[in-house]
Amino acid sequence: MSLGGLVLNQLNKIDQLLKQLAKQAQSYDQHNKIPPLADNTLFDPQLFKTQSRQLMDYVNESQQLLRHVKHSISSKSANTLIQFQCDKLVDQCQAIKKALSSQSQRTKSYRQDKAFKSKTFANKQQKSNDFAWLAQRIMGNSQQLYHELSKHHGYKQKLELRITQLNTQLNQCAMEQKIALQQEVLRQQKRLGQCNKAIYFIEQKIERIESGKTR
Repeated sequence: MSLGGLVLNQLNKIDQLLKQLAKQAQSYDQHNKIPPLADNTLFDPQLFKTQSRQLMDYVNESQQLLRHVKHSISSKSANTLIQFQCDKLVDQCQAIKKALSSQSQRTKSYRQDKAFKSKTFANKQQKSNDFAWLAQRIMGNSQQLYHELSKHHGYKQKLELRITQLNTQLNQCAMEQKIALQQEVLRQQKRLGQCNKAIYFIEQKIERIESGKTR
């Protein structure tokens, strides 16, 4: 086989490679969701004239160069020119393959990172919901305790008023009524003491709940 035949055989292999790269580039360009981080081109300007963020545009340039090389061979251009064009074509194919590999890895990393962030966000949302439920429960308990506290303060006021009334009656009553009134005062004072203890207990319970303690 002549030198020209060997070169054409290699060019046919490059042609098949470029067709495969074209499919991969088209697929990548269609599914690539990563926004460009800058307006820089993907490759060295000395290697490609194309300035684009789409890999398929670079494959098209390589396919155009391939056709140009074949035309140079058929037109019997200088071997140095053909050699230069072939070397550049090989370098372009290698660059595109490397770019597809690295870009695919970036896309995979991006998707993994996005999935991780989504999962993390979902976990945070779940924790947030858990905290909201806990806060609601605490608030519910606090509201119930505040209601009990209010009731006991009401009892306290009534007991204090009752004791004041009994003491007034005690100062004005006849001797034979004093013993019964004194016993009633003692009974009401005992109830008042129990009420004060309940108020203290409820206040302490509210303070523990609102400070995040359960005991």
